[in-house]
Amino acid sequence: MVFIVRGRVKRSQILNKGRVATSILQPGSFLGDELLSWCFRRPFIDRLPPSSATFTCTRPTEAFSLNADDLRYITDHFRYKLANEKVKRTARYYSSNWRTWAAVNIQFAWRRYVVRNRGQVSYRTENEGGDTLIRLRHYAAIFMSLKPHDHLE
Repeated sequence: MVFIVRGRVKRSQILNKGRVATSILQPGSFLGDELLSWCFRRPFIDRLPPSSATFTCTRPTEAFSLNADDLRYITDHFRYKLANEKVKRTARYYSSNWRTWAAVNIQFAWRRYVVRNRGQVSYRTENEGGDTLIRLRHYAAIFMSLKPHDHLE
């Protein structure tokens, strides 16, 4: 897990259909939150979790890191302190994975709202059941978007 002290890091994650979600991590941000959920997982699995994002420094960056064993030690010894609801919400709020997932779902909800309140804006279909097909695609996209698992429950 890496904590950014100085500089900027660009996070790029490939979503469905080749779309790329990018965000900029500033000082005070962290990356590698998959390790945190890996540490809390029960039963424990010794295989490290993969990361679906690519990180690139956009400015000279100074960072502090904890390797997997150190992070595991901390979470084992402070498990009950970290199980606090406020800590869970804070970890999710600052997690770049959760932010990307939330942004995608907010965009889908906004598009549904616009279509519902203003009518069909830019969608044209070739068959009679086009409206239900569009709704089905929206709901499928929401359900298929990967919601991050943090095992903090």
